[in-house]
Amino acid sequence: MKILPENEELMRRTVRNALAILPMTSIRRMQELVEKNTGRPISDKYAAKLMHKVKRQAIVESDRSQINVRLAEMKEPFRMSSEQLTRTIYWRREFLNEFGIRQPDWKERNAAIKLMAQLDIALLKAEMMAGVFERNYGIRIAQ
Repeated sequence: MKILPENEELMRRTVRNALAILPMTSIRRMQELVEKNTGRPISDKYAAKLMHKVKRQAIVESDRSQINVRLAEMKEPFRMSSEQLTRTIYWRREFLNEFGIRQPDWKERNAAIKLMAQLDIALLKAEMMAGVFERNYGIRIAQ
């Protein structure tokens, strides 16, 4: 039987509170607590699943701040590299005097373009894996 999201959220809150008080709560005890607070019995498999979800969510939320710091550290060298690659791709005569960059041939220029695209893709993948982009599939915008 399908459990409505608002009912599952109430169950998750119950599980989260129980685990905060006693982290080693048994699955049977969790079933009793959920039934007492929601008035609805749940199976032992579903209780275990909820406990796992709550623990995993707590880990993800605590790691989120560390991930954001690491992404910021990663973006700084990326910025410097992309500036250098941009100078190679869009070379001008002034770059020879300012930065000591000689005029690249077509092979070097194409390699710089390819590397720039690969760096962009790598940064995008890292941000996606870190969950920077939220997915709100359930939200509908009124038209």
